[in-house]
Amino acid sequence: MMRYFLPAYPAARLFACAVAGIMAAISLPVAPLVWFVTAMGISLLALLMLLIDGKRFPGGKLSAWSVFCYLVLVFAAFAFHASASFRLAPSPSLLSWVGRDVILSGTIDGRPVEGDGVTTMQMRVSEVFEKGLRTRISDKAKVVVRMPKDDEARYQEGDFVRVKGRPGLIPVASNRGEYDPRFQNRLKGIHVQMFCAGPWKLLREPPKPGFSFMGSVVNPLRHYLAEALDKHVPGGEERQFVKGMILGERDMLSAELNDAFRRTGTAHVLAVSGLHVALLAYAVNLCLQRLKVTPAGRWLAMLLLVSIIALYSFVTGNAPSIKRAAIMSAMMFAGGTLGRKSYAVNSLAASDLLILLLDPFDLFNPGFVMTNGAVLGILTLYGPLAALAPDGKALHWRLLRLVWDGFAVSLSAIIGVSPVIALYFGTFSVSGIVANLPAVLFSNLAMYAALPLFLFHGFGGWIASLFGAAIWLFARLTLYFVHLFSAMPMASIDVRPDLFAVAVFYLTVALVFYAFSKRAWGRAAIAVLVGLNLLLWHDVTKPVPKPPGVVTVNLGKEVAVLFTSGSETCLVDAGRRKGGLDRVRRQSESWGMTTPVAATSIFTPDSVMRALPLPTFPPGSGSSARRTFVVRRVDDKALRIDSKQHSLLLVSGLKRLEAQRADGADVVFWVHRFTGKEWRRLDAWIAEARPRRMLLVPGPFMTAAQRELLRRYAASRPQVEVRSRSRQTVWY
Repeated sequence: MMRYFLPAYPAARLFACAVAGIMAAISLPVAPLVWFVTAMGISLLALLMLLIDGKRFPGGKLSAWSVFCYLVLVFAAFAFHASASFRLAPSPSLLSWVGRDVILSGTIDGRPVEGDGVTTMQMRVSEVFEKGLRTRISDKAKVVVRMPKDDEARYQEGDFVRVKGRPGLIPVASNRGEYDPRFQNRLKGIHVQMFCAGPWKLLREPPKPGFSFMGSVVNPLRHYLAEALDKHVPGGEERQFVKGMILGERDMLSAELNDAFRRTGTAHVLAVSGLHVALLAYAVNLCLQRLKVTPAGRWLAMLLLVSIIALYSFVTGNAPSIKRAAIMSAMMFAGGTLGRKSYAVNSLAASDLLILLLDPFDLFNPGFVMTNGAVLGILTLYGPLAALAPDGKALHWRLLRLVWDGFAVSLSAIIGVSPVIALYFGTFSVSGIVANLPAVLFSNLAMYAALPLFLFHGFGGWIASLFGAAIWLFARLTLYFVHLFSAMPMASIDVRPDLFAVAVFYLTVALVFYAFSKRAWGRAAIAVLVGLNLLLWHDVTKPVPKPPGVVTVNLGKEVAVLFTSGSETCLVDAGRRKGGLDRVRRQSESWGMTTPVAATSIFTPDSVMRALPLPTFPPGSGSSARRTFVVRRVDDKALRIDSKQHSLLLVSGLKRLEAQRADGADVVFWVHRFTGKEWRRLDAWIAEARPRRMLLVPGPFMTAAQRELLRRYAASRPQVEVRSRSRQTVWY
């Protein structure tokens, strides 16, 4: 069996089994106890097979059944590890205090994220105080603190804090296919969150005397590096870019800059990853050459090198990309110290296996998947691509070779990571093939200049300022080319493949490059044709769901409504902030509806409506017609949309509603007050107008008692429902 399943890469074999086990634990409704019993049973069976093989094969050979049991054991062990982490909560758990006023005490776990006037942090809670009672606990919580603009308090990893507030459940995704905060935090072992109106709700305790790795080593080093960049690199987006690239502080980068990196496929430059570790390892390795003359010196040099890389990983926040690079580098240096040859792909798989052993849910981190795709692409595709360039000793051939090598690295990484980016974010960067060359070149030069800057910051200020100016120049050139390529037409196109399409792409690329290595051009052409046929028939045979007639889109406190006649879609409201149209378009595509061709409003301000790249119906009374539907404005806060298939009435306020007739239409009704009197009036209107279906949207100033009464009203009537911020209303 080993001969056929990744024979040259034993770590990759184990990694594949571990990934399968984690996926099974998340997707299958199996209790952790079942996985535990399965793992114990397989381990006993594997031990029995080893005893039998020991008698049958004295030379140490293993049978196929022993190998099979071993691989299944790895699968079941990781499935139990992931299932227990995902489905079990500690006891006692913070879930017991949801909705109650408490004081949480504990340490900040990980680097706090700052932006948009709030600071978000993970807290490892050790104590809960409620009504004079203290309860010891070991759980995690997400804490969101609203920070005033003039507040300079900065929280850091390892700080001991006390937070006063009311824990609540983390909300689920607002709309189909969007980010699910509850699921993502559950993967981190976090089940509750707490919102603080200001920093006065959070008390930071002074550090305890004594040595602390985070407080005595990591945080001071991080402050030293940040201070060096702040002092010697001129301010602006160049400094923020460099701090994000070297220290992982990407929170303060503008949305426009992040979007430019995304559109050009150069976002990997912002991620602290193997490139940074390789540079650091190269510089440290040069300084430790004199130690490597003896075996003891080689071991000491390896320990120093691994310790420095691990420290840098902690300083930059321990993201999956930097953890993978640090572990992979440590394995390769350890192999060199032992005098054993290390294989890069096997080392990559071994480092990933160790990361998943520490936290199995790093598998679902987009950064983990993308960095592995990029590194695997470089390791497997760079060699064949680099070999295509002609060799020559002349200067122009050497320059061509240098440029081609950089292009080959960029193209290899793009081939490896682009399908993953398209799967997660729905985009493919056409300009990335060219944009990566200057972006990677000048960002590397900025990192090279940062090393002497950090060295001279402590005692040679004017020398450090020279390197700071060089860093600013290289950062400016990087941002210039990123903005240049992002502004080009078709810099990025929307592509949304599914998991099957991504798997077919990777398999086709692997077969094509294998055929190239064997110079089997016919096999390469066959692999391409088979891959294209699989993708074509997959799209052709994919069932096309019937699109609904009405879909609500949650935009925070506001709600947008999509109405379709089958061939055309009308948008009603787009939120109170600019930028909501992108979410609406993604939802229309997700539900199989056509892209909105027109928009009208009830609550959206005119300034936001004018900014929409859509024809808008005028706010005044009257009617406007499209090819397949008609919009009639019957009041300032009431309108009706009619098509051949169905009709939709949208009204705000009970008095306006009573002046309208449903005539079999679906109704969306904004309720601003609901007591027993409104109950009877609404009941009378429904009995007379007989709407087909009705959605009640609670107003922002309704009391909790009124909202509960509204829910009771809807629960007793099958055609009525109340709008939820975590669930969409879908009517066919």
